[in-house]
Amino acid sequence: MLEIEKSKILRIPEKFVLHRLGDELYWLFDVQDGDVYQLNAVSYFIISCFDGKTSLHNILDKVELQYSRVEAQELRRDCEELVQKLINAQILECLKEV
Repeated sequence: MLEIEKSKILRIPEKFVLHRLGDELYWLFDVQDGDVYQLNAVSYFIISCFDGKTSLHNILDKVELQYSRVEAQELRRDCEELVQKLINAQILECLKEV
């Protein structure tokens, strides 16, 4: 279960840059530490939703709409797991609660 409230606003810290090359190559760069993370299209889409303005709840809804062919409960569980991992790795930070 997700430890963070779904009403929280999350964002990617400024030290990270998302990059996409075509429809097959996706990266997340840590411009301070030099770390590079290769992403798949789904992870890239999810991470790119964290704009610092949209609640986690609304982002989960958006992901569910984008990937409507996937069973909703499984998709939300996987997405919440990814979000928790990103928070733990400090790739996502909490700004505020709405």
